[in-house]
Amino acid sequence: MKYEELLERAYKGLPKNVKEKKRFIIPQVISHIQGKTTVVQNLGEISKLINRSVDMLAKYIIKELGTAGNYDHQHLVLKGQFRDYQIQQKFEDFLREYVLCPECGRPDTKIIQEKRVHILKCEACGSWHPLGSIKAKVSISREKPKIGEIITIHITQTGKKGDGMARMGEYTVFVSNAREGQTVKARITNIQGNTIFAEAIEIIR
Repeated sequence: MKYEELLERAYKGLPKNVKEKKRFIIPQVISHIQGKTTVVQNLGEISKLINRSVDMLAKYIIKELGTAGNYDHQHLVLKGQFRDYQIQQKFEDFLREYVLCPECGRPDTKIIQEKRVHILKCEACGSWHPLGSIKAKVSISREKPKIGEIITIHITQTGKKGDGMARMGEYTVFVSNAREGQTVKARITNIQGNTIFAEAIEIIR
């Protein structure tokens, strides 16, 4: 078999992600300041895009911003006021350290553990790089919401009665006159345990 034929055969046997040359587009963090806290609205979405756990990404951002916070499968609530660019910078630092391959720059990596060492393994070029651990204080003390308080919140779902639904830390929020995908200012009208009822007074976007 000729050299060219061997080369072509070897190329065809490469994994699909090695042959693809699509440019990796860095996801953008979406957040808003809510009183004395900052809410990252799309934590779950960007975690899926980079194939890393919400737990790992949230702990890194909390640690690097030097604050406390809590999170669920979709949102991260940070103690303090932080701008989008500040959180985005820490997110991109996370990408460079725990996602992008130092050799080829591709995001096609996974984290494996050998004995007590975590290693970043690139599935595109095959390189291996040891990683450090992430520790953070995952707790938050915040004032309880009050009836009449104005909140800014991003609607992520539609409730059974057609109201907009969102998460605010440990609370589930139902907002009348709001639709999924909108970011609104709303006035709290009632609080029952961990459920907040509010009415939209302004659509921000």
